[in-house]
Amino acid sequence: MIIQKNNYIFDVDIEATKIYSLNHSLCECSEDRNFYIQAKDKFPKLTEFLSDFGILIERPDETASVPLNNEIQYLFTAYTVIGKIVNSPKCEFDLFDGELSLHIVIDNEYIPNEQTTDEYFTINIYNICLPWVLDEPFPFDNPISLSSKIKKLLKRK
Repeated sequence: MIIQKNNYIFDVDIEATKIYSLNHSLCECSEDRNFYIQAKDKFPKLTEFLSDFGILIERPDETASVPLNNEIQYLFTAYTVIGKIVNSPKCEFDLFDGELSLHIVIDNEYIPNEQTTDEYFTINIYNICLPWVLDEPFPFDNPISLSSKIKKLLKRK
C-alpha cells in the first residue's frame, strides 16, 4: 500500500508489518515495560501515525533509555516497517503529541530486529519521556548505565 506522510512516500506491506509487530520478541527490562504500558494512552497521535504503517506503538523493536528524576527518558524508540521509502533515503519531521514534541526519523539504518526480509525501513522516535508507573523500585539514575547501553547497541551494528 502506498502511504504519504509530510511529502514522503512509502510502499508498505501493512499486513506483513502487523504480523511482525505482533510476533517479535520484547525486552523485559523495567524501563521498556514502563513504556509498553503507557505509550498508547500517552501518545494518541503517534499511535495513529504508527498504526497507519501497521505498527503497534507498544511493541518497539528497540529502545534506549535512561532513568532520571523519577522519569524515563527514552533516547530513541525504533520500529520496523516491511516495505520501502519511495522518494527519499531519509525522512525527518516533528509530531506534537501530548505535551511533547517528538522527532521522527525514517530511514534504512539498521536497528536490531527479527524481520525476515531485506526490504524494510525503520521509524525512530526521539524525545519521549514517561513517568515511572510500575509498582517496583525505580531504576537508579546511573550515567554509567547509559554509556554501557549505547556501547551494547553499537556492538550489534
